[in-house]
Amino acid sequence: MSTTVRDSLLASAICGAIGLLTAAVLLGSSKIPDPAEAAGVFPPWWSQQAVMAAAAKAGVIRDFGAVPFIVVVRDPEGRAQARLRQAGALFSVAPAGTALCGKLR
Repeated sequence: MSTTVRDSLLASAICGAIGLLTAAVLLGSSKIPDPAEAAGVFPPWWSQQAVMAAAAKAGVIRDFGAVPFIVVVRDPEGRAQARLRQAGALFSVAPAGTALCGKLR
């Protein structure tokens, strides 16, 4: 791999990480309209099995985003956002927010 390509990939990865951290700070503390349901954004470097296991700890898996690290869960106790964070999600958003990421169907 050439140095230029490697440097471009590294710069892209750094920008993506900064964007993800910024989103976590801005969106992570936001309130979700229905506290029983939330979409968790898990670390993209986690395997799909790790994401599914963590999401299952947070609640009943209801839906998925277009990428394998976004999972919508429902917690009957109304603590979906807190449980997603405890399970390892970087941040959570209202399930309607996953429309911005596309949907798997």
